[in-house]
Amino acid sequence: MVQIAELSSLLVNSEATEHRIKINDDEVLSVWVKELSFMQMQQAIKSFVKIGTDSSIDIDLAQYWKYMFAEAIDRTEPRLSIPQMLSLRSDVALQITSLLPQPQDLMANPLVDGATE
Repeated sequence: MVQIAELSSLLVNSEATEHRIKINDDEVLSVWVKELSFMQMQQAIKSFVKIGTDSSIDIDLAQYWKYMFAEAIDRTEPRLSIPQMLSLRSDVALQITSLLPQPQDLMANPLVDGATE
């Protein structure tokens, strides 16, 4: 094996990727999604999973999507504020959330990937 030469390949992409969400037959909403770092993904888990002192687990998906809309969406065109994004119609919000990391992936992958070499 050869030592990695380009450190930038280890870092998250700093450029957001544009996606077009179909609103109706004539209109689209452009959404730029940025890649999240490992630490941001861990923070996302912390934002929606609460473990009680009695070992109970509380999962708040609304909190998760609030975090993802704020952290993973770089911008939209036309420009939407976070409160506006949180008030989107279900059909539009579902299209956007399909572009973002899913909560079940966060719960499985960081725990499994960190346990193996």
